[in-house]
Formats: sequence, structure tokens, C-alpha cells
Amino acid sequence: MGKFSFLYKNLINSLKKDISSYLGINISKPLQISIQSNERCNAHCIMCDCWKEKNDYLNSGEVIDTLKQLRNWVGSNFFVQIAGGEPLIFKGIYEVFSFCSENDIVCKISTNGIALTEKNCDKIIQSKLPYLSVSLDSHLPEIHDKFRGVDRTLERAVKGIEYLSKNGNLTLGISSILMKDNISTFSDSVDFFLKLPIHRLLIQPIRIWTENIPIGKWNEYKYWVNDINALNKFTDFLISRKKADARILNTEKDILEWKKYFMFPSLLVNINNKKCKIGYDRLSITYKGDIFLGCGNYGSIGNIKNDDIRKVWNSSKAKKIRQQMMKCKYPCTSNCYKDLTLKEKIEKAKVFIKSGLFDKK
Repeated sequence: MGKFSFLYKNLINSLKKDISSYLGINISKPLQISIQSNERCNAHCIMCDCWKEKNDYLNSGEVIDTLKQLRNWVGSNFFVQIAGGEPLIFKGIYEVFSFCSENDIVCKISTNGIALTEKNCDKIIQSKLPYLSVSLDSHLPEIHDKFRGVDRTLERAVKGIEYLSKNGNLTLGISSILMKDNISTFSDSVDFFLKLPIHRLLIQPIRIWTENIPIGKWNEYKYWVNDINALNKFTDFLISRKKADARILNTEKDILEWKKYFMFPSLLVNINNKKCKIGYDRLSITYKGDIFLGCGNYGSIGNIKNDDIRKVWNSSKAKKIRQQMMKCKYPCTSNCYKDLTLKEKIEKAKVFIKSGLFDKK
């Protein structure tokens, strides 16, 4: 897989996305795919209830058939993230990784790290998976393991990262959630994460997942950051730290926006008349096979068990949902909807090129 062919293809598609969203037509393709292989999980995270699911509704053959369909339609050099639940406990997951490697599909997995035993790490290496991200929310076991609901989660995840770095050829990342319980110690956590052999770090403020809480009362959520002094201290630290370490993928704009998000989330509703364009280049597939545009907040456009992805992507229902998404009023701080500046795009691309992501076979 050539780094320049990947970047060029995605740059052209990004331009098509902008044209499509401006004219209300659809000439772009989904080059950013998220597949939730399963919802079962080996953690018991207290801010999530995925672990309550006991069954898998998809099998690896259906996931691979979906990837084949996408490969035949959009060609090589598209990006797919395999998520869960915990995807490493999904039967046949290593065959999915191998298929992506053999067909020039850039595959990333997001894992809690519990299953990163040496045996499983060796399987990951053998499958030639190019990109793995581990969810870590603190350098302190008493905080991280508490949130994951399983003892020694942090220890196992760190050992897995170190083993993969030493024995494999992967781009390794850490994803973190900023919340009430870790805000006061998170500067030390960032320093700890960046001392690990990783290539990138991405931080996301906590979102309201399972509770039906009106936006105006989000500050009453038990994991919401209400300590403004601690938040200001951390954001100042992170902006300064980013200037010294480009592996932090959040832009300065992202980091500053967290203050508004936590202090006045309702003010972020339709701030600056934002237009969410992710429905023109992103698909999400749930653990039951339902197909969504972008974040999935506006209803399914089909199901991989019954529908042709290309047809539903270009359907009238998809067009209607894109129009709704362009007027989204959800106070989202996710990175996916944001239009990066040219400088930010170049900086982000440099991180991944330096990591060797596009050279891994």
C-alpha cells in the first residue's frame, strides 16, 4: 500500500465530499468505515453497558463479505475501524485482519487491552494488522481499573502495547476519555502514555451514552467535569505538551472547545452554524448489521444481511438523512465532523506517515 496513493485518494474524496454537501448531491464514496463486529465485552465499564450483551449477531464471514463488497465498489486504500464491544473476543477476528492486509484495506482495531496476551499479540502480528489503538483513561490502576470493572486491566494493556512494539510492526495508539474522575491527574497520565512506545494519542471528552439526560442537565451527569479550575489547568498543559509532541492528535481548537462543552454544552448546539458533512464519506455498521451514515444518530439506511451497500448509500433515504445531518444540533465534540485547516491536515498526516502506517504489509 502506498502512502501517497492512500492520501491522494482520500484528498480527492474529501473535495468530492465538500462539493456534494454544498450542492446537495452525492459524488463521494465512503472511505471511512466503522464496523462494530460485536457488542460482547470482557470488561465491565461503569459508563457503558455493552458487556451486558451475551450474543454475537454477525459472524466473521459476513464482515469479510461486507469488506469484499466495499473493496469491489470503492477500490483499495480505504480505512476501516473494527470496534466493539471488544473485537478481540469476536470469533474469526484475525481472519478479518488478514483479509484487510491482503486487499490493501487500512484496518484499525480499538481494544480495551485485556485480551492482549502474548498469544493473541502473536496472532495480531501474524495477521499483519497495521494499526491498533488501546483505550486507557489513567496511569493509575485505581482509576483506570475501576472504570473498566476488571482488575489489572491497565497492567495487561500496557504489557500488550510493549510486546507489540517490541515484536511487531504496528502503528500503536492510545485513546482516552476525559471525565470527572481523571481530570485532576490526567496531566500525569498524558506524560505516562507518551513514554510508552506509541505513535499517537487521542483524547475525547466524555459523552452521555446510556442515560437520557437533557442537554441542559448534562452537568448533573455523575462523570461530568464540573471542576473548571482543573479543566483549565489540564487544557493549558495539553496545548503546551502538544507543541512539544505531535503525537497528540487533538488540535488546539479541539482542546479549547472542551471548556465550552463542559461549562455550557447547550451553547454548542448549532454553534457557528456548523454543517456536519460526515454523511458523505463515512459509514457505520452496527453489531446487528444495520448501516448508518456517519455517527448513526439519524436512522438506519439498510442492513448488510439484506442490502447492497452501494444502493443504500445512494438511496433517497440516505439523501434525506444527509440533509438532516447538515443541520445537526447535537453538541458534538467528535473529531469526525470538523473541517481541519490545511496545516492541521498536514500535521495529522505527518504523524501517521512517520509511524509507518502506510508501509506496513
